Amino acid sequence: MNDPILADDETLEDLQRDGLRLIQKINGFRFGEDSVFLAAFASDLVKLKKQVRAADLGAGSGAVSVLLAGRLPQARLTAIEISTRPCAVLQRNFIMNQLDSRCTAMLGDVRDQTLLPRASLDLVVSNPPYRDPGRHLSPARLPDDPALAQEWRVAVETTTLSLDDLMHSAAYWLKPGGLIALVQRPVNLPDILTAMRQTRIEPVALRAIVPLPGRAPTSVLVAGRLHGRPGSFRLLPDLSVNESPGQPSPETRKIYGEKTHDANNV
Repeated sequence: MNDPILADDETLEDLQRDGLRLIQKINGFRFGEDSVFLAAFASDLVKLKKQVRAADLGAGSGAVSVLLAGRLPQARLTAIEISTRPCAVLQRNFIMNQLDSRCTAMLGDVRDQTLLPRASLDLVVSNPPYRDPGRHLSPARLPDDPALAQEWRVAVETTTLSLDDLMHSAAYWLKPGGLIALVQRPVNLPDILTAMRQTRIEPVALRAIVPLPGRAPTSVLVAGRLHGRPGSFRLLPDLSVNESPGQPSPETRKIYGEKTHDANNV
């Protein structure tokens, strides 16, 4: 795999799995460990299926998409991103990782349900915006360039994509029995569960991501099934990022390596 030609405002990240790499903009919204954990969590939901049609809603530069496609060689994936600059990088990431034969970067608004056929997907994944507009958002964190600042806001604020919007489109595109997996902040969990139920998506699994054993969660992984059976919900063991300060847990090392956590076939 040849090294790509990078612009001055880009970096190349090693995703630490099967040689996968990711181009990112230095001043863009950059991926974190939540993307890695979401890809592992979502892949376990469907890894036994022979064929998987999937979509990443609000894909950014493609960290979740690339990792998910790497974990699911049987998957064909559409990654939808509303901002032009990240979408262009997303397409380059598919090409660089030789995934473009089965992964498509689509510039579009997730709220536009005409982007994909109805009831066509087995799996939807999303690392959606998690802040209400202006809530706890320090202007000092935003790029000075107004266009880049707007791009950053689209990635983190719910103005462009709310949880209700996300669930309505997911419910439209999922096959009956299809699954959605997302990662979010714990404070938004009640809204996630409400939005799922309102769109006939039954919550089926919840897993907290904690920095250390016994600590409060920093993020939650949530899965739901379209037309799922009530009473099938599972609360999974916490995912501890570290076993002690600065020391990744065995499970974190597995997720970043060749093996993944078994989500109990939810």
